[in-house]
Amino acid sequence: MRPTAYMDNAVMWLARGERRLIGIAALRIVIGFATILYCLADYDRRQFLWGPDSYNSAAAASKSLPQWGFSLFLVSNSQVWFELMFHAVILVAIAFMVFGGRWLTVAQAVMMWSLHYRNQDVLEGGDNLAQILIIFMMFSVSNAYFAPGAKERRARMRADIQPTVRTALHNLAAYLIVFQTSVLYLVAGYWKITGTLWQNGVAMYYISRIRGFEMSSTYAHVMSSAFLGTAVCYFTIFTELAFPFAVLSARAWVRKTNTLAIEAMHLGIMVCMGLVCFGLLMIGADFTCLRDEDYRSLYLRALKIRDEVVARWRGRGSVLAAPALAVSGESASIAKE
Repeated sequence: MRPTAYMDNAVMWLARGERRLIGIAALRIVIGFATILYCLADYDRRQFLWGPDSYNSAAAASKSLPQWGFSLFLVSNSQVWFELMFHAVILVAIAFMVFGGRWLTVAQAVMMWSLHYRNQDVLEGGDNLAQILIIFMMFSVSNAYFAPGAKERRARMRADIQPTVRTALHNLAAYLIVFQTSVLYLVAGYWKITGTLWQNGVAMYYISRIRGFEMSSTYAHVMSSAFLGTAVCYFTIFTELAFPFAVLSARAWVRKTNTLAIEAMHLGIMVCMGLVCFGLLMIGADFTCLRDEDYRSLYLRALKIRDEVVARWRGRGSVLAAPALAVSGESASIAKE
């Protein structure tokens, strides 16, 4: 087969049927929610962190902008302009989280970048990934699930069976999001496995002693255990290195298991280190790495478990109800006597 034929087949494969719609919709919600949380967590200190008279002056922020970076907050030093921009970030994030769509994705990207680049000192690290992923999301369908009119939108997409450029762009963007996330975990795992502290299993011990990220003394106490600390270090390395291969696996249980392990790791980071927005954004990126059929099977499994739990409780209730009825009948007969 000629190379051009392979290319044609690849393009036709990309142009037929939108994929990973559930994961991208979940990522949309997470990015919107994380942006809102980022603003509201320091709402009372917004003047100090991002305002015209912030400790990080507009001149200093302008000098630290990366190439092609920008911030609408730096357009004017007016207090009115700052309040308008800051609250616009929140409103746009709410609209993006609820409704989605390409235009709101563009608006979310502009406002999110503007806030991040106004003061880069308070960023947690997940912002770097979010800034990249939202570029890909501009070309994707982010509101096919968990948005008003999502069901009708999916019906229209199913009815349109002809290959389209729009579908190809969506699928290409979805796979680029997955690729970016997979590369991030692969590199992070590689750096850890080549580090002496991670090899010796003591990295988590030292991390738990960093005062700026110490949320609970329990975390430091648990990481003082040589066995638990080493286990967490090796668990982290294994799950990160395995992530790209799990995503490519044809076995659904491999994809689900590794993704759930990664989610557990980020939940631990959120609870123990307080990096909530970072953890949320990483979990949002992980959502795109499961296929739509994975989510459907998980949903069916959840329904099955729910039905089993309800059936057990009902059965237990009927067993308990039988003696109760017997006792009440006996009591009634005694009362008659």
